Amino acid sequence: MKEIIFYGDDAFIHDFPKDIDIYYGKDTLPPLDNEEAAIESAIKNPIKSSKLKNLINSDSTISICFDDISVPLPPMKKDVRQIAAKVVLKHIKDIGVKDENINFICATGLHRKCKPKELKHLLGKKIYKKYKSHIFNHDAEDKANLKILGKTKGGNNIEINKIATESDLIIYLNISFTPLNGGWKSIIVGLGSYNTIIPHHSPKKLMKGSFMDPPSSELHKIIWEMGNIIKDKLNVFTIEMVLNNNFYSGFYSKIYKPLKGIQDNIPLWRRLTLSLFRVFPKFIKTYVRKNLKAGYQLIDTFAGDIEEAHKKSLELMNKQLNVEIPKKYDIIIFGVPNLTPYNVGTEMNPLLLHTLVSGYLFNMHQGESPLKEKGTLIIANPAYEIFDSQQHPSYEDFYYNILTQKADIFDLKKIESKYLNNEEYIEKYRNHYAYHPTHAPIVYYWGIRGLLNIGKIIVAGAKNKDVLDVLGYEYAKNLDEAIDKARNLYSDHCSLAYFCIPPLFVAKR
Repeated sequence: MKEIIFYGDDAFIHDFPKDIDIYYGKDTLPPLDNEEAAIESAIKNPIKSSKLKNLINSDSTISICFDDISVPLPPMKKDVRQIAAKVVLKHIKDIGVKDENINFICATGLHRKCKPKELKHLLGKKIYKKYKSHIFNHDAEDKANLKILGKTKGGNNIEINKIATESDLIIYLNISFTPLNGGWKSIIVGLGSYNTIIPHHSPKKLMKGSFMDPPSSELHKIIWEMGNIIKDKLNVFTIEMVLNNNFYSGFYSKIYKPLKGIQDNIPLWRRLTLSLFRVFPKFIKTYVRKNLKAGYQLIDTFAGDIEEAHKKSLELMNKQLNVEIPKKYDIIIFGVPNLTPYNVGTEMNPLLLHTLVSGYLFNMHQGESPLKEKGTLIIANPAYEIFDSQQHPSYEDFYYNILTQKADIFDLKKIESKYLNNEEYIEKYRNHYAYHPTHAPIVYYWGIRGLLNIGKIIVAGAKNKDVLDVLGYEYAKNLDEAIDKARNLYSDHCSLAYFCIPPLFVAKR
């Protein structure tokens, strides 16, 4: 059975064995006819919340907060946050709120700050130009601009962006892309400090439940507990915008969409184009990937109470993303593109390959994992040993000085002493678009469930065996060899599945 499989910045057609089961994302749900009207309607008819006109007055201070460039992935052609920001501004200006009382805060958490070009994409050029001096990236290291709102039962501070907490109202523009996004996570993580984030991003908590399955996830449980502790201290009006899975658009749709139903009738021009693109120089393919924009569209908007609106978003996301998987598999195959939330506009590195495979892809399920315990994952990716020293300086350090030395990577106190107070990395985070120094160990922790539950990871077509040695992966020169290697691990007949992504889907068992 022939199908497209992604391989880093490439894709190719592979002829899979006859006994393989292939799963695809659901058909794309139809977009709304009028996005602006839908957002307008949601704001005028909030869920279990007063209307904006009853929450603020002409003297109110407003913080319009929004997710950063890491969601959705890849970025939209025209981001719906632009439309939402425009509609929100109209409402609060009609109430008489002064421009000087309006701030925009990009909720970056421990991510790198968004660049001016990215902020223009998220908010629109007109809004960016008019409010430029009032648009901020959240800074988790700006001690003077963090405020402790409470403590958890375990004694952890809930420390949130001070400008937002001292506003009369936080209006949050949320992109609901997967069940991981939205709700209290946007506030607790996006506007939080390291002290607020690490209690639910520690290995001990991340190993409990898939983070794409909120009811089973310890991460979501702790975040919601934090939200309940502080909700009476914050005035929040959320706007959750749910996207469909329309990953492909334009030329990319013609070339890369799954072959489902085509098989032996694949047009010759499509075969030739894929083959030709594979021999292009790497820098051209990387440029194409860095500038890729997806065709995601808005399918509904829910505004008002942060918890109630999120429930509605989850229902719709599950409708779009959940794919029933009737059994568990010994071997699952993924094509792995060089796309993660943390390498927007830059290179894929070994730590990001780990977090994508053992973290995101392994956790892309609700209920039981579709992979049998100690089953085998086969991934197609070149596994380059490349680091962007501007965006990922602590990643490079962690990889070479912690992972290669086989150190105790889950000794939090040791990790904190090395990265939490590293002045060089903190300066780069605050002023030079680098990820927070502690983000390196956190992205490794993100793959803890995969590390504990996957038996072997075999990388088909890896270009650098050193990377595989460091990550504990195995090598295969191509996909056929990887499948043979995996089959040989089992004495009897083994079950084999290919999860064809993108678009992403959530395996439901």
